[in-house]
Amino acid sequence: MAEVDLESDQIRLKCIRKEGFFTVPPEHRLGRCRSVKEFEKLNRIGEGTYGIVYRARDTQTDEIVALKKVRMDKEKDGIPISSLREITLLLRLRHPNIVELKEVVVGNHLESIFLVMGYCEQDLASLLENMPTPFSEAQV
Repeated sequence: MAEVDLESDQIRLKCIRKEGFFTVPPEHRLGRCRSVKEFEKLNRIGEGTYGIVYRARDTQTDEIVALKKVRMDKEKDGIPISSLREITLLLRLRHPNIVELKEVVVGNHLESIFLVMGYCEQDLASLLENMPTPFSEAQV
């Protein structure tokens, strides 16, 4: 269980082995995750069932990436299971035809999570939508 003191912006977590709470130091709030503030949002690419996707620039490497904000609308108990599945699968998969999940970054609040992915100029859905003729059997 966690408590957030809105006035001081402190996070207090319940101790497991003894009574009471402890305060998380500000430098440890994000763990090993980087902040989304290290990315410059360039434009909004799209929105789907599971989140909003932005084209962004990593200010540390100057790389253009896709930044997907995970939807947390109805979640009370952490990250949605569909997002956990997506993160787990994409971290394990390495294939030239599957977008790369580079890292997970966090926003200003604990419920603000972003997936940093390789940026593609065009996705399969928009390619199929804009094709004058369908793929031939040989192309598939």
